[in-house]
Amino acid sequence: MESHKPQATSDSAQSWLLHFPIMFFASVMGVGGLTLVANKTIAVFALAQLKWLALFLTAFSTFLLCLIVLLYGMKVLKFPNAFKKELKHPVRINFFAAISVSILIVLMLLLPFIPYFFALALFVIGALLQVLFSLYVVRFWFVQEMQQKMSNPAWFIPIVGNLIVPLVGSKLQENGIAIPFEVLVFYLGIGSFFWILLNAALLIRLVFGENLPQKFLPTLFIFIAPPSVFALDMLIFLPIHLDIFYGIASVSFSVALFFMLLMVSMFKVFRAIPFALSWWAFTFPSAAFTLCALELYVLSNSMFYALLGIFGIAFTLIIVCVVSYRTLVAIKRREICVLEE
Repeated sequence: MESHKPQATSDSAQSWLLHFPIMFFASVMGVGGLTLVANKTIAVFALAQLKWLALFLTAFSTFLLCLIVLLYGMKVLKFPNAFKKELKHPVRINFFAAISVSILIVLMLLLPFIPYFFALALFVIGALLQVLFSLYVVRFWFVQEMQQKMSNPAWFIPIVGNLIVPLVGSKLQENGIAIPFEVLVFYLGIGSFFWILLNAALLIRLVFGENLPQKFLPTLFIFIAPPSVFALDMLIFLPIHLDIFYGIASVSFSVALFFMLLMVSMFKVFRAIPFALSWWAFTFPSAAFTLCALELYVLSNSMFYALLGIFGIAFTLIIVCVVSYRTLVAIKRREICVLEE
């Protein structure tokens, strides 16, 4: 009987890795989004004494990305069939774009600390992966027989990734790294086009189709992300005619604000949901909303946007802390990285 224990332990470890889900990359988006919020908050409200916190979160976001890339890479090498299965899953397929989004977010955090060639290399990797994942996902939608009940807000993840590329490109340009304008506009066009179409399609499904499975209800928060990131594109990436783009950004942010209010009004619904990795869907949209509110405050000096920004800071911090804690508890109890239907 004793001789079987090492093999059982090995099988248990392999089983854990076999079921390591692609959705873990959403945690990098959430923690990285909180770090961007911390950096923006320190800059806007002149809180230099909290710079250490931003540095810690930057280091942790980078470590988290490297760790998850390592673990998922091991899964791909050891269990290629499980990887291929996720690539063909109608929900999980959308989370592959979280890889490229995570790389781009971490790049923005590391930009002050890394050399030119490394920053450019990370941008090329992130942007290239983003367009490849977008092509793969949209091709999957076109080729496979998709049913209305398969549509869900996670479909926004590949789209939001395209909207993030121009933001990262503009940050690189501020640091003297020239990125062709045509390339960034290409991503902005893709993200804007599919955001509008998917927004309509998903609302039709949610109103007239079947309800989302309970564990996917947190993905409703993703509705906040596209209008928030699009507004940031208007403010940061296209500031040539500031008055025009400020107006467009304000309108887009109003859409994000409506969805934020809608999500807050559903607090009791979300509170009753058992924990799942889909809870990370609460995090990045909240961070994007906060960043947009703070950017609008900087440009307008409006107390309205300042209050929304302060609300967003507190909300994002609480959400990330709660979801992180619940994730660690679930890992300890072995409730995740297990076989799911």
